[in-house]
Amino acid sequence: MEKRIKFITILFSLFVITVIIIANNGLIPKFLPFFKYIPFGDKLGHFILIGTLALLINLSLKSAKIKVKNFQVLKGSLILSAIIILEELTQLFIESRSFSLSDLFFDFLGIILIGNLSINFQRKLKK
Repeated sequence: MEKRIKFITILFSLFVITVIIIANNGLIPKFLPFFKYIPFGDKLGHFILIGTLALLINLSLKSAKIKVKNFQVLKGSLILSAIIILEELTQLFIESRSFSLSDLFFDFLGIILIGNLSINFQRKLKK
């Protein structure tokens, strides 16, 4: 099961990277035209894509936690958060993209709400 989760995590990571590349080239309307008809489709996309990626990364890392000041934080969520911040900042330098605090907010919301589900899944996997 562990190898299967890691394999799925790698595949999903490649999918997310592909979506980012498509977006960086201004091709989202061409490849995903239906998004413009979904209310808040972009924000929903950020929430679901990044949240699912956080869940899979956390499961791959067996929901390992690290201590940050007085808090226990999922290692995968922390790593992904750093990557997502960098990815969003790169949009300042890509003509077809624009930096958005609201996109970052929905990324973090997904990381927190969906990513933390790994703790419950991990408990069930142990049983």
